[in-house]
Amino acid sequence: MCIDTVFDMLNGIIFVTGLAVVLVLAVVCVRLYLLLLKAAAAQSELTAANKDMVATIKAKSEFLVAMSYEIRTPMNALTGFAEILAQRSIQNCGAELKEETEGILDLIKKSSQDLLSIINEVFDYIKIDANLLEIESVPMSIERVIHDICCDEKPSVIAKHLDLSVKYSGEIPRTILSDPVRIRQILLHLINNAIKFTNKGTITVVCEILDGAASASGQPAVLTKETQKPQDSFSDSLKQLKISVIDTGIGISPSHLQELFKPFKYKDSSTSLQFKRGMGLGLNIAMRLATLMDGTITVESTPGQGSVFSLLLNVYVPEDTQQELRSRHSKQEAQYNGSQLREGLDIRMPKKSETMIASDKNRPLKNVRVLVVEDMVVNQVIIATLLRDAGAKVELADNGAMGVQKIMQDMDNGLVFDVVLMDMQMPVMDGYEATAYLRKYDYTRPIIAVTARALTGDMEKTLEAGCDDYVAKPVDNQQLIEMIKKYAGVD
Repeated sequence: MCIDTVFDMLNGIIFVTGLAVVLVLAVVCVRLYLLLLKAAAAQSELTAANKDMVATIKAKSEFLVAMSYEIRTPMNALTGFAEILAQRSIQNCGAELKEETEGILDLIKKSSQDLLSIINEVFDYIKIDANLLEIESVPMSIERVIHDICCDEKPSVIAKHLDLSVKYSGEIPRTILSDPVRIRQILLHLINNAIKFTNKGTITVVCEILDGAASASGQPAVLTKETQKPQDSFSDSLKQLKISVIDTGIGISPSHLQELFKPFKYKDSSTSLQFKRGMGLGLNIAMRLATLMDGTITVESTPGQGSVFSLLLNVYVPEDTQQELRSRHSKQEAQYNGSQLREGLDIRMPKKSETMIASDKNRPLKNVRVLVVEDMVVNQVIIATLLRDAGAKVELADNGAMGVQKIMQDMDNGLVFDVVLMDMQMPVMDGYEATAYLRKYDYTRPIIAVTARALTGDMEKTLEAGCDDYVAKPVDNQQLIEMIKKYAGVD
């Protein structure tokens, strides 16, 4: 084979190879182009989706503001007219009726305040999600905030016969820079949580200022434009505020601690509500507020012995108040126990008034023995007042365990309850467990479930647990009386 022929073959191979490479590159370029078009389309969709999300968040926020206004308006009427009726009862009622009326009106006001708190929680949750919540840093007294919260919680402390005390450890500045509204909100959640899950014993709030700063993010506290100052002027006054809420309540199991600050984790299960601590919005909002303020909340807990929730925040102490420190020994404390709080702030259980007992016709439950197993004082008062006015003999139990104990004690003494009204969501032992326990030991008397859970399947679940019937909250008074008459065998 001659050299020219070889060169011609090589040139042909090179040409074919080059053409193949060009074709491959062309295919690659086309594919890259198509991928770029696809990415551009995806980016466009993402941008549009982001705009839609922003618009949705804005619409939700606007809706929430409108809803909040619409709800607050009738609530204002409720609380306002309750105040008016309270004043009129003082002026026009006899002593016994006045006491009863004041007790009922107090509960109306307290329930309105509770509802308003729920509305505020939902509002704050949406605002935090939408990054619309502003954190301030203004001069404030931490002692005043803690004192005001403890005074607000007096009725709840009294109702459960608990002791609430405040201790100041070390030197506490008269003034710090932080957000008093948000600190109050966080502490309210922590203290309310402690009261809710402590059936006996004490709740102690311990406040202290630690040197230096330590937080989840390691960054300085957030300051608003009005109070912002050069960092170096605060370099020696950055402190760590630690407020611990210590209770002797039911405690939390290790397996549930990791779920504690997650929202919407409350599930209706056979597990006792003693492990449902903080499964709603409250603790989640508290943690998110603490994080926004460059802080955190820690938890230590032992089931059956109690819990310690500690709020840790970086705060600044203004230079002109650095020398104004109060030295406090750890034993110096403010007491908020039941005996000291009872005067003028007691939640009164309305008494049966003779003026409200007209005839046997108006007392369809005359001499019917009813046990009301309910953990919320306000619900106890409402149901007990309704049934006593109808002639029933009512006894109360604060949770399922106490209800079972009371029933067993009465049976040992040869007594029976004609009907048991059983709340299904309670601490220590819930209604499902209590009912199943009673049925297991051959308790055959009627048990009626009274619960706020009125979704599809809830009635079936109560019946499966052993209840005879079901009433949803808010309770229809006449329906409840008729149901009790039916199961008590009253003509």
